[in-house]
Amino acid sequence: MTLGSSRPHQMRYRRGQTVYYEGDPALSMFRVESGLVRIAKLTPKGRVLTVRHVLPGDFFGEEALTKQWRDHQVEALTDATLVPVDPVNMGMESMTSVTRSLSEQLQRVMAYEYHLQIGDLRQRVARYLLQLAQTPLGGVDDAGKRFVRATHELIAEGTSSTRESVSKIITELRADGYLQSGYRRITLLNHAALEGVAEHNDLDDGDSF
Repeated sequence: MTLGSSRPHQMRYRRGQTVYYEGDPALSMFRVESGLVRIAKLTPKGRVLTVRHVLPGDFFGEEALTKQWRDHQVEALTDATLVPVDPVNMGMESMTSVTRSLSEQLQRVMAYEYHLQIGDLRQRVARYLLQLAQTPLGGVDDAGKRFVRATHELIAEGTSSTRESVSKIITELRADGYLQSGYRRITLLNHAALEGVAEHNDLDDGDSF
């Protein structure tokens, strides 16, 4: 079905479900209608590394435009609804939408890669939590505090680290009173303090914001 169809075919995925694997045939692109999708790469040692996040309204699966096989694996990080897009039957308006979406995602990926390469792991974890809080993985509790539905493993995969190292950082941030962690959920108790950590400007250091 084409992008411009008035009643596009929707595909629903549960949280943690794989959309496709690296090496699968690249038969179509997809548009995210709802939820958060992660594009990832499996290292030779079996580690999963996050390449980019795909938000509602974004397109992915661009290998279908130029290749026969998938370059990455794709997983739904939340319950997600996707619409398949046939690249062969896309008109000029549809192609413009796809190009704009991929361009915006490229800018996000460049910023994401920059943040991964500067600062220590404490900074990177704080940045990643603040980023995820703005996606469908985020939410606000009854007390008005923002939270993130994420495991230590997911944060490790998004910060090019290990689960053990991330758990240590989360424990430190919890001891500082910046966040509260529970099962698959991290509550950001002090948003300003986490922003300070992300910029290497901890409140405990007495710096101003």
